[in-house]
Amino acid sequence: MSAVFDRDPFRIRLRDVFMRRTDWSGADLIEADLSGSDLSHASLAGANLESAKLDGTILRGADLTDAQNLTVEQLRGAILDAETKLPAYIDGSLLSLAAAE
Repeated sequence: MSAVFDRDPFRIRLRDVFMRRTDWSGADLIEADLSGSDLSHASLAGANLESAKLDGTILRGADLTDAQNLTVEQLRGAILDAETKLPAYIDGSLLSLAAAE
């Protein structure tokens, strides 16, 4: 696990961290590095994910409803499944979904 909180509150590195079923609703995750972390079934509803790094982030069953500033490009690097709840402005047909575990 490598969690580092920089002095700048907008730059959080939570790489390769196990965060299943955690609640990040409404969190300010601008430029956060969540690469390789497991956020399965976590709530990121309403979180601001502007420029967040999601390469290899596991978002199976995660709730991303009303997430702000999230892009298809960010999600293409993440691992999603049919249970992942996307914001209304994201077209899920543009993404590949992982097979159920």
